[in-house]
Amino acid sequence: MDLGSTIVGAIIIIICIVPFILMSQSIKKRKRQMLQSLTKIATQHYCQITQYEFCGDFIIGIDKIKNFVFFYKKLKDKEVEQFIDLDNIQNCKVINLNRTITNKDGNHKVIDKLALDFIPISKDKTEITLEFFNSDVSIQFSGELQSIEKWSKLINDQLKYNK
Repeated sequence: MDLGSTIVGAIIIIICIVPFILMSQSIKKRKRQMLQSLTKIATQHYCQITQYEFCGDFIIGIDKIKNFVFFYKKLKDKEVEQFIDLDNIQNCKVINLNRTITNKDGNHKVIDKLALDFIPISKDKTEITLEFFNSDVSIQFSGELQSIEKWSKLINDQLKYNK
């Protein structure tokens, strides 16, 4: 009887653990594929990623030596690949579009869009926007707010350092 209980217990534990292991492997595989895509973009511009961050459905990286930022985002129906030469950029700012919703618990801010906006030095060039989060595409945050603040500071520090 004890052996039977042990076997049933072991089987139940295995059944509970296997989904977590499979999910972890899937996330690692996805991160590896996204890093390869980001590295490919950098290589096309003769750069190397010196720092990067994976967050949800995007990865962002920088080559601090050659002064480039790279961005890769994988959506259901398309892939977004962008690169920015920081030598042509004056400033980087966070775009946080939100709205206030009122309900019985009070007022709550709901974020609709988070993006990094790159303002070029030349007035005749258009601004470049890297979209980190859009409520029309994704319902839930997965660290985008912290990531965008971190990268805004990192990029602006890089801009100051190279001027």
